[in-house]
Amino acid sequence: MKRFWRAFDLALDGMAGCAGVILAFITLAICYEVMMRYFFKSPSVWIAQTTEYALLWIVFLGTTWLLREKGHVAVDILHARLPERGRTLLDVAMLSLGALACAVIFVFAVFYCHECVSRGVTDVRGVTVPKAAVFIIIPVGCFFLVIQFCRMVWEKIGRIRRGV
Repeated sequence: MKRFWRAFDLALDGMAGCAGVILAFITLAICYEVMMRYFFKSPSVWIAQTTEYALLWIVFLGTTWLLREKGHVAVDILHARLPERGRTLLDVAMLSLGALACAVIFVFAVFYCHECVSRGVTDVRGVTVPKAAVFIIIPVGCFFLVIQFCRMVWEKIGRIRRGV
């Protein structure tokens, strides 16, 4: 099982690295767009559309890594006032709800991507792109999120069993 979690963590690190590369690409692309528009009066048609897609990919590539690192913003007014066992139980409940929500999104995203592929749906704007190629990252990201949420639930349940 340790080998699985090592591979899983390596995949999360790789996904977060890809998100960072995409963020650098967005930065350069927007700088390029500003330069082309300002100096040459020749804006590109693909920059806005591509950066929109890239932002979607950044979210679903990096969210699971951020969850693993406990980097999300949290309001802990109730959490801080509970005893340790109550905090752990609340964490189990919240993480379970997160896993359930991501599982639901995963199912709907898989069906949507399948429909886009089977019908040949494309996004026709500056550049024509198959919608499935854009949205495939949603079920992939949600799949990883479900696994990470379940991993965190399992760790919290282990703490409850140990009496911590």
